[in-house]
Amino acid sequence: MLAALGAALVLFVGAAGASAQSPRVEPAPGSLPAPGSRPAPGIGGPPDAIGPPSVPSEPTTPDLIVDLSLARVSITSAFQGESILMFGMFDPPGEIVVVVAGPAARETVMRKQRFLGIWLNTGRQSFDDVPAYYAIAASQPLQRLLARGAGGEILSLEDRLASVKPATPRDTADLARFRAGLVEVKRREGLYPAAIGQVTVQAGRLFRVDLPFPSRLPEGVYEVRVYLLREGKIVAAVSRPLPVGKVGFSAQLAGWASHDGALYGLGAVLMALLVGWIGGSVMRRL
Repeated sequence: MLAALGAALVLFVGAAGASAQSPRVEPAPGSLPAPGSRPAPGIGGPPDAIGPPSVPSEPTTPDLIVDLSLARVSITSAFQGESILMFGMFDPPGEIVVVVAGPAARETVMRKQRFLGIWLNTGRQSFDDVPAYYAIAASQPLQRLLARGAGGEILSLEDRLASVKPATPRDTADLARFRAGLVEVKRREGLYPAAIGQVTVQAGRLFRVDLPFPSRLPEGVYEVRVYLLREGKIVAAVSRPLPVGKVGFSAQLAGWASHDGALYGLGAVLMALLVGWIGGSVMRRL
């Protein structure tokens, strides 16, 4: 009896040892896990797919939505200027800066001096990459917003004109005087407003600003760029193109003058002769 119990105990212990040392079966590389199983996360592996979806993996860019009341500025024969409303919404907190720049081109500045009672052009200077129009509007004083020097691409009128290149080399003092003359002429035409426009912010996230355009507005595609600043740094920017061009009969006249200059000049002479003959006939009858 004791011998039988001993033999049974030896068999039980041997079976338990064999079960404890049996090899673990692992899936082959590239094989799918068994249905209902959930793999344990490993170091450096992909994040858990069923994690909370409300936690963003990366910081998102603040929202900045912008629109214009007019899609283009139409120049007619009775054009006396235009005012366009820009409005939008941003993700607070922050401040808004709007920069409107016209197409860049070469500009020539003439210097006039009085000689023997007659005003004569005594010098000229050409500059490349000169914006046809440049205006800035901000929700706070611009110098305060850019006090930390982190505004980046936001340039005041002085900084923008400092980057224009003279077509011909000249003394530094003379270049400064010609640049000052360029600004004076542009401001006289209303193309370089001296004052910073006011961006009105409502409810902490809505903004609006009136963008004025003078009557002597050059044609081309203007760029309206809006910046969202926080602590002097740009966190979001939106750009909108604004076409400016002639429409109607004035556009046809401009096209004839550009493409058919000889016919346009002949027509202008004939029209002047006709108007003069009609005027003379009326005056003789009176």
